[in-house]
Amino acid sequence: MTTLLRGDDAAVIVVGGGHAGFEAALAAARLGAETLLVTGDPERICTLACNPSIGGSAKGQLVREIDALGGEMARVTDRVSLHARFLNESKGPSVRALRALADKPAYARVARETVAGQPNLRVVRGMAEDLVVRDGAVAGVLLGDGRTLRAPNVVLATGTFLGGKTFRGDEVRAEGRFGEAPAVGLSAALARLGFPLARLKTGTPPRVDRTSLDLEAMAVQAPSATPLPFSYASPAAFAGPQLSCWIVETNERTHALVRENLHRSPLYGLDLIRGIGPRYCPSIEDKVVKFAHNPTHQIFVEPEGWDEPTFYVGGFSTSLPADVQAAMLRTLPGFADVVMLRAGYAVEYDFVQPTELDPSLETRRVAGLFHCGQLNGTSGYEEAAAQGLVAGINAARRAAGREALRLGRETSYIGVLVDDLVTRGVDEPYRMLTSRAEHRVMLRHDNADSRLTPIGREIGLVDDSVWEAFESRRKALAAGLRHAGATRAPAVVGRSNLPAGSTVADALRRPELTIVDVIDGFPPGTDGGIAARVEIELKMDGYVRRQQAAVERAARDEAVALPADMDYGGIRALSLEARQKLDRTRPRTLGAASRIPGITPTDVALVSVHVHRLAAAPA
Repeated sequence: MTTLLRGDDAAVIVVGGGHAGFEAALAAARLGAETLLVTGDPERICTLACNPSIGGSAKGQLVREIDALGGEMARVTDRVSLHARFLNESKGPSVRALRALADKPAYARVARETVAGQPNLRVVRGMAEDLVVRDGAVAGVLLGDGRTLRAPNVVLATGTFLGGKTFRGDEVRAEGRFGEAPAVGLSAALARLGFPLARLKTGTPPRVDRTSLDLEAMAVQAPSATPLPFSYASPAAFAGPQLSCWIVETNERTHALVRENLHRSPLYGLDLIRGIGPRYCPSIEDKVVKFAHNPTHQIFVEPEGWDEPTFYVGGFSTSLPADVQAAMLRTLPGFADVVMLRAGYAVEYDFVQPTELDPSLETRRVAGLFHCGQLNGTSGYEEAAAQGLVAGINAARRAAGREALRLGRETSYIGVLVDDLVTRGVDEPYRMLTSRAEHRVMLRHDNADSRLTPIGREIGLVDDSVWEAFESRRKALAAGLRHAGATRAPAVVGRSNLPAGSTVADALRRPELTIVDVIDGFPPGTDGGIAARVEIELKMDGYVRRQQAAVERAARDEAVALPADMDYGGIRALSLEARQKLDRTRPRTLGAASRIPGITPTDVALVSVHVHRLAAAPA
């Protein structure tokens, strides 16, 4: 599969073979750009280095949106999904999210095969150590073995490899992840170019032998009884046998072992780790110390593959020494005879503040240089893949002399993610949450295709077969809505008495009624998925219309462009803090300025008045 190149020219170079690099390289190549994917080990493209799951709350929407735009993550997951279910079903369509466990070896294999079969895309084995920059623009990448790869567009998707170090007790290694060398020179190259670097930290739990566990002592978590694919293009069929997961809880013995060994923790007693860890996925040490009032914490015991001997112990991330980890595991229900196959570890790495980027994910300091994934301070496969897709699209569009794709917050969770990063920056690993999306009523799992597939088609990532299937769904949904609005409902539906003249649509707007109650009112053979979407559209209609009005109001501010050389120091009524933040962030629009942390509505009003005065002033 691997093609070694010697100084070959390309339109786009992607550095890093994780989820961000995978999507970036595929997108660029599919848009016609000759693309090189540089990775230290081509056999480990898209390795699921941490948990074997894809999706979940808010993350599932990202995966669905990647698919709707023409990305690949959803299709790969569906081909190897061994446990899928919806989360938050009882809370309504706005926060409903799909999560799937993937067969870990098969996921990487399918990703490798996808890369190998992609025209315009070649893989280079090597470690990027420096950037070639001329006259403020990137011109290529220098590899550790002395080779130079030339391209006017470079996408950095370095994951945890940039200055990576792993920690397990007092054992510290220079690694990007277990057993893989870090990228050291690239950190120095970015620093020389003036990029502000800082450190973040993440971690992974131990892996255990599945045959050494007493599963009867654990609470079982069953997968969905019906197939739940992420991709609109995937068949509605199980990829293979659906496996159960299990849940256990920590206890006082577990917590006592943590407290007794904090002096051996690189995070606490040894004080070796400086990077900030993820707030929403803390280590077991952090849980015990920071949430000492909680007597227990949930632990998820999940298979890593159909034929894999390993189970992943979710929620048990730790960097304590291996002997302590083994003792801690034995305190869990069903783990008395556990065999630990690999101890957990923490990894610390460099990132660049994403406020250095435009919404296209191109850096402002160096033309043609794009950053995506954990390099931007995010955590999670899904966040990385979404950024990779945007960066790859825009690198290819830049190579073709076309305007960059920019997704607004009202269009997608991807748009929220990018806007949060480039406007607000990060001080801890960023994780996508439904609460971050103020327009989440419109940004649902079910309608990702309606929102984004036309955009994917316009930019060239959605092929004819996918587009035809989308058009068919769109027409069927419109027909279903018309039918529901024109068909009279019975006087009594379920336990509800309906007013005379009520339609099926009126019935479905009621919270206590579902499509199951009125399905007889639809033509025979109506697709179940389309019928479910009809119900969601009708139930959400009022909320969506109110939110659309809010979007239109926000769009007026978003349309007010701010000059790149705006002198915020000259707006005397602004506080010193506001002037400093605006000067540092350099927002492109008034709407972007309003989303900078610490910027008040009064600050926004002052900037608005100033920019309108500038526009009205004689030339």
